[in-house]
This record gives sequence, C-alpha cells and structure tokens, in this order.
Amino acid sequence: MSSPLLSNDLLLAQNVQPKAATPGISQDSTPSPAPSAGSQSPPSPLAGFMLPLLMMLVFVPILYMSARRQKKESKARASLKKGDRVMTNAGLIGELVEMDDRVAKVKIAPGVNVQIVANTVSPFTAETEKAPPTKDLKEAKAVSDKK
Repeated sequence: MSSPLLSNDLLLAQNVQPKAATPGISQDSTPSPAPSAGSQSPPSPLAGFMLPLLMMLVFVPILYMSARRQKKESKARASLKKGDRVMTNAGLIGELVEMDDRVAKVKIAPGVNVQIVANTVSPFTAETEKAPPTKDLKEAKAVSDKK
C-alpha cells in the first residue's frame, strides 16, 4: 500500500484556488460588473501632453537666455581690436596682440605673449576694475573690519 501523502488522488482532490494576484498564475476570467456611468470618466486627451508641455515651459526660456548670452558675448568679442585690455575665462588679464577666428595672442606681461582659444577672450571693462587693489593682507583685513 502506498502512503496517502504521495497519492495522486489525494492531491487532485484538494481543489485549492491560488491567491489573488499570485505572480505567474493565470486566473479564470469572470465577468466583472459593468462600471456605472458616473464612477469613472475616460482620461482627457490633454493629460498625456501635460508633462511635455511643462518641460517645454521650463527649458525653452533657459535655451533662449543661453542663446542670447552667447550672441552678446560673440558680438563683444567681434568688437575687440589690437591693444584692447582683455580677460580670459581663466582670469588672465592682458593686452590683445593679435586675434583670428580660432586663436588669440594676449600679452600678459612685458615679453610674455600667450596663445589662447579666441572664444575664451572677453573685453576687460573699467567696471571690473573698480575694486581698489589691496597692498597686503593686513590692509585687506582692516578694510573688511571697517565695513
């Protein structure tokens, strides 16, 4: 005689349904009641466009301002001529010796000319020179303490 736990008849006799939402188990489809007319409305066709529209509202002004700034910088760069005081993006200040489309030569000290990428040069205006230079650290500290 075989053990009742290993009997196929015993296992098949247990008609246990799988739990609802068990992964990998298909459920018998039972007809669900029809939804009432007022319980759910179909989503608006505009709902799918809201996220892209909001993203455009954020990024378009940023791109517009960036293009405007680049246009202004290139216009200022085009107005540079030999002998103008210029500043590089790295903070070097000097006198423009020569400039073409790609490379600019800047004199940063007597007898010291450097070649840099022309896009990194901008005019050095008097407004950036307004801060008086301090002679030493003690004087700088005294000036900041007075304020």
